Amino acid sequence: MLKNKTKKELIEFFRDVNYSIVKYDKNDIIAIENSPCNKVGLVLSGNIDIKRILTSNKVVHLSSFSVGYLFGEIIAFSDANSYPATVISSTNSEVMFIDKDDFIYFCTSHPSFLKLFLNDLTNKIITLNKSITGLSFSTIKQKLCNFLIQESNIQKSNFIKLNMTKQKLSESLGIPRPSLSRELINMKDEGLIDYQKNIIKILDREALEDILMD
Repeated sequence: MLKNKTKKELIEFFRDVNYSIVKYDKNDIIAIENSPCNKVGLVLSGNIDIKRILTSNKVVHLSSFSVGYLFGEIIAFSDANSYPATVISSTNSEVMFIDKDDFIYFCTSHPSFLKLFLNDLTNKIITLNKSITGLSFSTIKQKLCNFLIQESNIQKSNFIKLNMTKQKLSESLGIPRPSLSRELINMKDEGLIDYQKNIIKILDREALEDILMD
């Protein structure tokens, strides 16, 4: 939502609201699953990951946020008021925290920001729904086909540029990293896709859609 602003500009933007700034090292835990959430976080520098750590020690990567992205804004105003996933600093980072009551005051006194905030909130809910849909497919191939079709629609091209590492992609799809690599090789051998480094080309979209119907 504020991703085009620098750290200095972000601090200036929120100058008339109470906030605190916390620095984190790479791999530091910012918030652990089920811990209380009564503040809205804003990434000032670096990157953070949102992950579910399952009892089997499997990790599901939900999303990544960089400079200018808010997090915790949905949870802070919910009845649960606790983080449903773990927030990890994937690099050295700085985060601004604003108490939810102060955040409400800021929104009501800055209508233009409120409009941006509601738009960003809606987009996050849509993205979350897509993630849930992807996890509902039973096979690795179906999950991968669903991801490729969604990304093709978003990027409006059969040439898909991955905006994450294959490790994070495997976590977001809820599958092991080696299984993802094997399935990509299988789909290439079947003539469904071609790929090189971080680019995947869809060769037979109709076949990918058919796989989702199996």
